[in-house]
Amino acid sequence: MDFQLIWFDSMGAKSSSTLVTTPDTSILIDPGAAIMQPTFPLQPFEKWQYLEMAKESIKNASAKTEHVVISHYHYDHFTIGEDASVLYKNKTLWIKDPNRWINMSQWDRSREFLKWLAKLEGRRLQYTRPKQTNFVDPIEDIPIARSKNYGNYQDRREELLKKWQKRFLKMREHWTKFPWVDETLEGIHFADGASFQTGDTKIRFSRPLFHGIEYANTGWVISTIIEHGDDKLIHTSDLQGPTIEDHAKWIIDENPNILIADGPATYLLGYMLNTTNLNRSIENAVRIIEECDLDVMIYDHHLLRDPLYKQRTSKIWDCAEDMGVMVTTAAEYNGIEPVVLNVSV
Repeated sequence: MDFQLIWFDSMGAKSSSTLVTTPDTSILIDPGAAIMQPTFPLQPFEKWQYLEMAKESIKNASAKTEHVVISHYHYDHFTIGEDASVLYKNKTLWIKDPNRWINMSQWDRSREFLKWLAKLEGRRLQYTRPKQTNFVDPIEDIPIARSKNYGNYQDRREELLKKWQKRFLKMREHWTKFPWVDETLEGIHFADGASFQTGDTKIRFSRPLFHGIEYANTGWVISTIIEHGDDKLIHTSDLQGPTIEDHAKWIIDENPNILIADGPATYLLGYMLNTTNLNRSIENAVRIIEECDLDVMIYDHHLLRDPLYKQRTSKIWDCAEDMGVMVTTAAEYNGIEPVVLNVSV
């Protein structure tokens, strides 16, 4: 198995686009890129330059792939528009289910995307009645995190969970009330929990996982697992650490030798990320490094938007050194310095 880190945040634009090839097939995961946030220490024109470079690299990679995976509908993970048709032409698409376990903004984006794909085929998108009306509270799927006591933060956490649960209930009502997109477009599969095999290569997709913390406002993502011979690669997508202990246990139980993970969004510390959840992400990453038989762990994406990323997550890098595990950014794996370390702060 071979993997190429096409573009990641450490290279100057938001992305986690990865091309995986085996003797049997090729899979391009998350062919999207977005411009860095206003606080990122580059001039605006430089950010646009990096974004254009990212888009061109992803477009070039798409020429080499049979399958395309879209883990969720944030613009740094998929692409739509006039110049994007080459990414999906003559490809089999494995995409996040647009009808359930999805927040409202991505519900709309997924439909915009699928309408656009249908138009490329000269077809119209088909709809059907909701195929599921009973949705279990997703907190039931993370018993470790749910039962854990977070000390002084526990009361506040319980308060927030009750508040966020109401948001989930509103989304659940939406999923059961409005028409679903029918899975009828040729070559497009809703990937949540799905799997397929080509030759000796097995590809699986996780159930929907929280995009970060419990009831994350940013919704759900699917992770990709690719196996061939003795190699197992997991591309986590946006688990942010992972933050949730059950997600870390899932990775440990899978025991990949290649892990492509996104770190916590430390650039939002004190704003959308608190110290408790940062510490959770760090402890979970340490457990993964200690308990998995890793050859390499790519630790990038959200984390590499912060010039202080290594200082704020030093326990992870120290653990990797102690364990003799290669933990690195995509830029460094590709032989270059992370952009965020090569600019004035």
